[in-house]
Amino acid sequence: MRKYFAVARITFKAQVVYRFDVIMTAMGTMWRVVFAWILWGAIFALREDVGGFTIRTMLTYYVISAFFVAMDVSDGVSAEVSTRIKEGTFSKFMVVPANPQLHFLSQTFGTCGYYAAFSLLAAMVGTVIFRIRLVVTTNPVNLLLTVAVFLVGVAFMNGYQFFLGLWAFKFQEIGFMLHVLPNIASFLKGEMVPLSLLPPVLVGGLRFLPFTHVVYTPTMLLMGEMEWSEGLVGLAVLAVWTVVMAAVGQLAYRGLRVKYEGVGI
Repeated sequence: MRKYFAVARITFKAQVVYRFDVIMTAMGTMWRVVFAWILWGAIFALREDVGGFTIRTMLTYYVISAFFVAMDVSDGVSAEVSTRIKEGTFSKFMVVPANPQLHFLSQTFGTCGYYAAFSLLAAMVGTVIFRIRLVVTTNPVNLLLTVAVFLVGVAFMNGYQFFLGLWAFKFQEIGFMLHVLPNIASFLKGEMVPLSLLPPVLVGGLRFLPFTHVVYTPTMLLMGEMEWSEGLVGLAVLAVWTVVMAAVGQLAYRGLRVKYEGVGI
């Protein structure tokens, strides 16, 4: 495990070089807050309540979810894996004594840790500029569950993105898939709108899918809008899917790598 901690540490330090990416991520966090302030400000001008949300709780949802979205940098995993496979440089992960999936997981957490501070700063600046009074719980159980659910969610998304990137072994060009599927996942995660605004039957079904618990569940837990017992169920569902996705990724890697004609092997 020491080598994977080293990868995370090195990746964390390497982010200093990519200051423009960090700035753009922070700006993306700010943009989500601006978007919510404009859109929902117009909607709440005509009513006081939308699906159980007030203007204050709705803006809080977007501020917190924007923070979680900015820290989840797993989207880059599928792009890097597929690009390296096409360019023939993925071979370095096949000849070193390390698991590629764990390597990218360590890399993701290293990047995530660096982005956290800047994303939090951007979110806080947004709350000051638009005078948003955040609704945040002080329940220690909810707070611990929020952290646990988010970290497991990042692990799941890393496994999911690694699996998507592996399809470049078979199809080479998977750009369209990497464009469409993340947008679908963004909606299912609750990045666009709170999932509780959807029909109850649909929300009930989404509870058994992992994407719901990557952004929506930790956000609602931190706001105190979700009971800790429901959050615990979400954590269990997400943990099962994470294990399944890790296993599927390993099976896909072992099955598809034999088709590889990379450089240096």
